[in-house]
Formats: sequence, structure tokens, C-alpha cells
Amino acid sequence: MKRFIPLVFIFSILLSNPTTLVWAHTGHKHDTLKVKLPEVVARVNDHDIKRDLITRELKKAVEKYKKSGMPLTADQEKSAAKTLIDDEIGRTLLVLKAKESGIKVSEEMLLARLKEVKSKFKSDAVFEHRLADRGMTVEQYKQELEIDMFMDQIIKKEIEPKIKIAEKDSRDYYKKNKSKFESPEKIRASIMLLKFNPSEGKAGEQAVLKKFESILDQVKNGTGFDDIAKKHSQDSLAAKGGDLGFFTRKQMLPAFSNRAFKMKVGEISEIFRTGHGFHVLKVTDKKPGGLSPFEAEKAKIEKFLTNKKVSQATRDYIETLKKQAKIKTYF
Repeated sequence: MKRFIPLVFIFSILLSNPTTLVWAHTGHKHDTLKVKLPEVVARVNDHDIKRDLITRELKKAVEKYKKSGMPLTADQEKSAAKTLIDDEIGRTLLVLKAKESGIKVSEEMLLARLKEVKSKFKSDAVFEHRLADRGMTVEQYKQELEIDMFMDQIIKKEIEPKIKIAEKDSRDYYKKNKSKFESPEKIRASIMLLKFNPSEGKAGEQAVLKKFESILDQVKNGTGFDDIAKKHSQDSLAAKGGDLGFFTRKQMLPAFSNRAFKMKVGEISEIFRTGHGFHVLKVTDKKPGGLSPFEAEKAKIEKFLTNKKVSQATRDYIETLKKQAKIKTYF
């Protein structure tokens, strides 16, 4: 099974992030597929797999590749359809096995999970709009959600208990991937900005500079930098006292980072100019960079290695189920 991660889990990620929904929009007509699927694309034991889901997912893939400038050929569409059908056979086998094992998904459980997903959106209307963008109705989403809940439970029952990660494996992974656990130095700083009007020429600039110097005198005499920034700064962060939060050297423009990373905590920079106006920086905190110790990363590594092993074990489990099942494909 190429994609054993539950479809609805994937949908939940896509739905909750509008920027990922670039290949399907409500009201846009999908291109006609080059391949023609039969009404029933496969039969697993006594269960028919119908073309609706395959067609929906295939259209999304076709449109995605077209948007990226790489339209699929007829042969590529056919290959993609076969992969989706194979995926669906695997999902069906897991669901049938779950039901055979006595696993149940009640309406209450289903509605609770649906409510959990909906809670990530501003409103039900936004949730339904995202579904429409994905070419799905709420009822179709519920059906997919139920399938994934069955899959999740059978994986937890039959596969996850057998997965163990030895500390040696975690340490080996840490040693071989140390670059993943290195973090750069971070600085936290606050900024103050006073803008000037270029049309006023040098005289205008000098007036702004004089005002800035007067403001900084208040800071030197004990007035808090954040209070002064809230009152006088013309930057969008003024309401937060000019707080930029923590940032790495590469995350900030050189005009700011080149100064900030040379300064001490509590130090205030000289007035400097950019295209936006005159600025002053105050460094408020520092986090040294370096390699995060193994103990701090151990839990994350174990989770990553566990998920990786569960992935492979699930694929193997599905292959075993396939050998025991009666499967017929019609495409």
C-alpha cells in the first residue's frame, strides 16, 4: 500500500491549511480524465470498490500536475489510477479485518471525531467550503472518516503493540543525523521606527533624527523601551512594544541582524537608516546555538522511528491480508 496514512488524516491537514488547496476550487470544472473507469473498479471478498473515490482523487492529481506545468499523459493517468485502486484495496482490507476483529465505530465516536476536525476551523461554513474545494460533501467526508477510524484501530490493535524501538537504534539515528538536531543562535530584540518624508529633503530627515534622539534620551533616563515604542514607534509592532520575538541571523534583514548579533542583552543600538525610515534596536534576550543533546531529542526520535516501522509493518500486514483475500480488479 503506497499510501497507508488514512485519507481523512491527509484531508484534515489539507483542509486546515488554505494555502495547500491550490488545485481545486469551488465552481471550477475539472478537466475530463483521459482514462475511463468501470463503475466497479475492484472487488475484495464480497465488497465492491466503486469508481467515485478513485475518480475524485485522480482528478485532483491530474489538476495538481497540470497546475505545476507537468500535465499527465494517458499512460501516467492510467498508472495513477491503478495506484489509487491498489491503495483502496489495502484500505478496504484493513477495514474488513477491523470489523472481523470486533472493532466498532459508533455514530457517537464518528461525530466526536468530526467535531474535533471542525474545531480547527472558524466556522462550519468555512469547514464545508474547504470540503467543497476538495470536491467533497460533508457526508462523503464522514464516510472517509469512518473508514480511517476503522483503519486506525486495527493498526493500533494488530501492529503498533509489536513495534519496539531499542535505545541503541535511537542513539544510532541521532549520531547519523546530528545536523537535524543543531540549532543556530537566536536573538530576541525590540525595534522602534520613525518614518520620514523624502520630499522634505535633508531638513525633514534632520527633524526626524532630532526627535528620535529626544525620545532615546527618555529611554536613557529610565523610561522603558517598550513603553516608548508603544507611544512613538511607527512600526506595525508598536502595540507590542516593538518586540520582534526570537529570530536567527538568516531570518532577519542584514541591516537588523548584523547589528543585533553583535550586541549584548540590554544594549540599544545607534540610530540607523533603511528604506523604511530611522530605526533603533534593543536586544532583549539570546539563545545560544549548538547541538541539542540526545536526551532532549530521544522522545521525538522514538516517535519518528516508531512511525516509520509502523508504516512498513502496515504495508507488510496488508500484503498478508491480500494473500488471504479474494481480490479481482476490473481496470
